[in-house]
Amino acid sequence: MNKTLQDLINEGNMITFQNNSKQAGYGVFSDASQGLLAWVSRVEDYIRSNYSEDSGPLKMFETFQRHKLTGYEQSSFEVEIRKLQGALRSCESILPNKVVKKDDNVIMSLLKNYLFWTVLVVAVGASYKLGFDNGNSRFDKEKIEMSKENEIIKKDRLKLERINSEKDSLIVELKAKLSSK
Repeated sequence: MNKTLQDLINEGNMITFQNNSKQAGYGVFSDASQGLLAWVSRVEDYIRSNYSEDSGPLKMFETFQRHKLTGYEQSSFEVEIRKLQGALRSCESILPNKVVKKDDNVIMSLLKNYLFWTVLVVAVGASYKLGFDNGNSRFDKEKIEMSKENEIIKKDRLKLERINSEKDSLIVELKAKLSSK
């Protein structure tokens, strides 16, 4: 038997109605002290940490009614304390049977973590949005640049057409002069 269990049993043996009660105008009623509540909490932690749902100690603990530690008569108080003491006594002869499931595989534990999936979804969404906006702005920027280049090319083409037409008319005049001589 381990030291923690023996300490809990010894501490539980010292709990009485007399040191956890108060006198009221209509009788004596239970009044859980801080020490009692701390002990109950440690008992719960010990049993839930070491025994599975199907074990006797945990089933006995689950019949415990915490609210009856304050404001009830001596008999109700003592029944609840005896439930806890009985659950602890049963732990003396029943070996702990709770299997602690631990994922040694880092990838599997990561895949089971909801925070990982939340971050992944946000990162993918943000990447898509940034890529989409960046792509649109580049397309718009390139479209504007191409439009400006197109205007310049149109102006250059018009200049070249005007120069060509002037040269054509000059050629026609020169041919006319040559043929008249």
